[in-house]
Amino acid sequence: MHSRHALGLTALLLTSCSLTLDPKLSDTGDGPFGAACVENYECQSGLCSDGRCSAECAVDEPCPEGGVCEGSLCRSLSPAAKETLQVGLLYVGPVGDHGWTKAHDDGRMYFLGELEDTTAMFAPSVMTADAEARIEEFIARGDNVVIGTSFDFLVPMQEAAERHPDVNFLLCSGFVDGPNLGSYFGRMYQAMFQAGQLAGLMTNEDRIGLVGPVVIPETVRHANAFTLGVRSVNPDARVVMRWVYAWFDPAEEEAAANELLDAGVDIVFSHTDTTIAIETANARNSADTPIYTIGYDNPDSCDFAPETCIGSAYWNWGPLVTRLLRDMQTGTWRPDEQVWEPMRADPSQSTVYLQMNEANVPSSTRIEVEGLVADLSRNTPEGLYLPFRGPVMDNTGGVRIEDGALPTDEDLLSMCWFVDGIYDLDDTPAVVPTQCMGDR
Repeated sequence: MHSRHALGLTALLLTSCSLTLDPKLSDTGDGPFGAACVENYECQSGLCSDGRCSAECAVDEPCPEGGVCEGSLCRSLSPAAKETLQVGLLYVGPVGDHGWTKAHDDGRMYFLGELEDTTAMFAPSVMTADAEARIEEFIARGDNVVIGTSFDFLVPMQEAAERHPDVNFLLCSGFVDGPNLGSYFGRMYQAMFQAGQLAGLMTNEDRIGLVGPVVIPETVRHANAFTLGVRSVNPDARVVMRWVYAWFDPAEEEAAANELLDAGVDIVFSHTDTTIAIETANARNSADTPIYTIGYDNPDSCDFAPETCIGSAYWNWGPLVTRLLRDMQTGTWRPDEQVWEPMRADPSQSTVYLQMNEANVPSSTRIEVEGLVADLSRNTPEGLYLPFRGPVMDNTGGVRIEDGALPTDEDLLSMCWFVDGIYDLDDTPAVVPTQCMGDR
């Protein structure tokens, strides 16, 4: 009896031990809210819903940060962590454009140097009509993140995000979101305002040429910020606008620069994706007709117009995209939070910045323009919207922003009207072409 009792006790202890060690029968696991899961026991809350650790919610029991209550359960707004990232990037132009696409490829090289377990490939010069096929090629290859580097890819990205809920999609300048679709952009209008001040201080003829690309609120907003910068230091100066209706059209960009110069401008600032316009202007510089140029997209734009370039308003995508991809790795990415990054005081970390060419800009002018950075980089309404602080008049005499008032993001994102000071080649007040869809 004694030995049989001992054996039975041992068996009971072993059974009890096995019950304790079985994770499926323990109360909760280690998975925090939002973590990927299959069974309830994997989550700290003991609740796994739709493959993510969830939590109960009610009016008096809100969801954890980053969650939304649906019925009685919380849904995470952050997609599950992807510790290993395989990224495919859609480029709207060739890397050799020395402009927009090169800036994004510089960003790709940056995040590859910063993130572990991350690889990336790109497709250059993708037309909107071909974007869907390139996205499917990325995903078939195993990419779990797709980045579209242009607003042109908005619709293909939205549709692909619905078809592939397990892939993260990130769109530059899209200002859209979904469960697995986010967007990012920088407040380039802040650097444009600085570039305008630089042009207003450097012009001798009070006529400044601006080569416009496609007509959307973004490009109108940038033209307005540039002009407001010009007029803030030189109220008599005019900005003469010539659209080329494309981001990349070298022949038309060359023609636009020549037409602006023929119209008497002595500064050419191109908002397109290449350096063609400033190279064209640089070639016409002479002692009899001194010309200045301002580059765009890349800090090295001045290398293509060394005799005339006074600065470049440029994009620095690497730090911002790195932060978003790192959030994807840790499961803290919030696609519902549309990122519109303001200028930062540190140029190495700022998504937008103005670099001036010391060889062509007097030190007193550089100091004055650089002094704006301290105010623009303050993450307050006064800093964010400084270029558009009222009063702001349009070029028909109407008041658009009252004295002392500041615009909202919605105001800026729908801007389809010109501020006072923007003219056509024939010196009549310019009218925003009808292609711009927004507040007119």
